[in-house]
Amino acid sequence: MDLNWEFNLIQKLNKIYSVFITIFEILHMSDNKRPKLSIREVALRGTIIATIITVPSIVTFLLIWIVLDNLIYAAILGAVVHFIAMGFSLKISKKILVKK
Repeated sequence: MDLNWEFNLIQKLNKIYSVFITIFEILHMSDNKRPKLSIREVALRGTIIATIITVPSIVTFLLIWIVLDNLIYAAILGAVVHFIAMGFSLKISKKILVKK
């Protein structure tokens, strides 16, 4: 059997795990101990925040559109959920990003 795909999967999962551990460690550091972020780290954290904002609004839009079969209601409720998520993203970004 070819175990190459399993090895590649384990490597990818290990990289994802290390990213989440790094984010967890940075979230629990005090403000004095936080290092300056590189462009790559800022892009990664920005992507995480963007995902947190967009996924709930897209899911809400699709569910309401499928259940009620009304595009207008789906768009309005999706926008409401999107703005609520944007309000929470400010708190999340203050935790994740460094102001140095």
